[in-house]
Amino acid sequence: MSKRLNPGTHDANNESSNFTEYTVEKRVEGTYRRNRILFNLAFFLIAISIFPLVTVEGIGRMFIFFVPVWLGTICLPFYKYFSRYVNIEYSYCVIRGEFQMDIVYGQRKRKELMSALVRDMKVIRPYDEQGKQDVAACEKVYDCSISQKNPSPDVYYFIFDDEGVSTGVIFEATNKTMQVMKFYNAAALTIKPDLRH
Repeated sequence: MSKRLNPGTHDANNESSNFTEYTVEKRVEGTYRRNRILFNLAFFLIAISIFPLVTVEGIGRMFIFFVPVWLGTICLPFYKYFSRYVNIEYSYCVIRGEFQMDIVYGQRKRKELMSALVRDMKVIRPYDEQGKQDVAACEKVYDCSISQKNPSPDVYYFIFDDEGVSTGVIFEATNKTMQVMKFYNAAALTIKPDLRH
């Protein structure tokens, strides 16, 4: 992966019109939905696991004072920490000709997924049947679209070489994103006229 450019270093006077950013929330479906359900169920079972001890005569009186501590200092931090992994967004920006994609967990923790120079992209186009074939031929794929079951009409993809590895990235496009990418690599770009954003 190429070394990511620092967003704070771009020249706003020269390139403010060639900068864009966009964030989408991953749709709750498939294995992602299953994982969210299992996580909430596991949390619920952990939270109520103290209550059988409370009902035991004798030691129950001792444990009843532990319930608020259990729920407030153990279960709640556990839930806050791990719930971010079942609350996912994808956020990208194009800055100084570099496309940078991050995954955001729980609207708090951001992790870099990939970055690539737009000029190095071999193809940038709508994710249609041809796109599915192109991406399937890649050695590495980042699917950063909203939904895999019901993709939006604004899904695009691009392909580039990441240190010799053919890499495909699927993402939600906007008109601004396409115009900025066109500025840096018009030859590789195919734009649909009906982008919604």
